[in-house]
Amino acid sequence: MTGDNDKSAVYQAIYKEAYNYLLSFKEINESVIERHLIIWKENKPYTLEDVLLRMLKSISNKQGMPRSIGKVEDLKTYLEDFNSNRILKRYDGDWKKLFMTIKDNRGTNSRMSINKPNNYWVIFCKGTISASSFLSKFKSLEDFNEFIKPFLVNEYTKASLPLLLSKEIFGLGFALACDFLKEIGYLDFAKPDVHIVTIFYGTGISKSKEDYAVFKDVIKFSNAINKTPYQVDKLFWLVGSGNFYLNNIKIKTDREQFIEMIKRKYGDRL
Repeated sequence: MTGDNDKSAVYQAIYKEAYNYLLSFKEINESVIERHLIIWKENKPYTLEDVLLRMLKSISNKQGMPRSIGKVEDLKTYLEDFNSNRILKRYDGDWKKLFMTIKDNRGTNSRMSINKPNNYWVIFCKGTISASSFLSKFKSLEDFNEFIKPFLVNEYTKASLPLLLSKEIFGLGFALACDFLKEIGYLDFAKPDVHIVTIFYGTGISKSKEDYAVFKDVIKFSNAINKTPYQVDKLFWLVGSGNFYLNNIKIKTDREQFIEMIKRKYGDRL
């Protein structure tokens, strides 16, 4: 059985392998990687309006959905500059009124079908109203931050927060709730997206592909190497995607090749 100290050493080695794997590409250096690991500093919200904007970005961060919705910032005229109370008042808390306002006044490049539950604009408008309703309960950003604090105790309480948000806010599933939290500067959270799940399960760090389980494993991994879940998330996401978007660099990483390399070197110690 692998002890905690041995597991910590293995995790540290795997993190270093991921870092060095990215450095093996001629386009990538440490400053490029580090820029992506600290971008949260530029994304921290200053108001509840910033929080709502980030939440709506996460709601629309599904495969194919960004192409339909476009930049959420471009909807600020219809979304009352992302003021949740004003949104609820303007549309009487009715997502259909928001939907029709956008459809009649803005025009989009994507089909808007109000009677189709899976239509991206239906999901977005329902999510906007439910997110506004949730955030309207808070008086200020400080009030919202105080709400978050009790959840930051351990991997179980941390996991319960995105679970709660996924129940309160339409369209914001567990993984997208994690995305929302980490992107507003809560470094205790990581998004169990396809790259993270595939790498953690494929290497054997995680024994399950389920989002909830992988999320907790990322936290355990991070604690063992004294890194934040945010840092671990970003590093392995870069390994999986090769998308250094802040530098407009896209490299052709091989996720499966990386997984096989980790299994070959450390598989019997995980």
